[in-house]
Amino acid sequence: MEQKPVSLWKSSLTYGIYLGLISILLSVIIYITGLIEKLGLMGTALIGIASLVLTFVFLLIFSKNYRKEMGGYISFSDAFQFGLLAILFSVILSTVYNYIFHTLIDPEYTKNIMMVMQQKTITYMENAGVPETQIDKAIEKFEDLPSLWDTLRQGIVSGLISGVILSLITAAIVKKKEEFSTEI
Repeated sequence: MEQKPVSLWKSSLTYGIYLGLISILLSVIIYITGLIEKLGLMGTALIGIASLVLTFVFLLIFSKNYRKEMGGYISFSDAFQFGLLAILFSVILSTVYNYIFHTLIDPEYTKNIMMVMQQKTITYMENAGVPETQIDKAIEKFEDLPSLWDTLRQGIVSGLISGVILSLITAAIVKKKEEFSTEI
């Protein structure tokens, strides 16, 4: 039975949409539960790490599925291209969602989060005995909210940079050369 050709673009688009939907679902869960407000700056870092790990796990699973679709074999280059394109489509979908969220669903979200973070930082610094001048400097940093476009651009850039790294790692894991028999 002859193997049907598998479209890199179609497969990476499909799996990229899955990744994007997973990312959006995670964002909705974080928003509904108020995790960032509850956990503060350290929680934000932990959420970022957890998100990166989840992306890696799903990208690895999807890359293995793509390898299977390719007949069980895939080169490092093909696996990397697949991963990078899937991440690209995921980032595009997530960016569209973030734009809609920040313009239509909750335009004040970033400002509210920054106010909560500012208060948590002040409380922490006061409890730690930090001088008032240093607390004032920390407060000033919270005053400059990034624009929506800056936030979206930062999300795209960081998503693509982490996507390159994750795609390199998953490609190294899933690559599998076809074994040729030397028997005649």
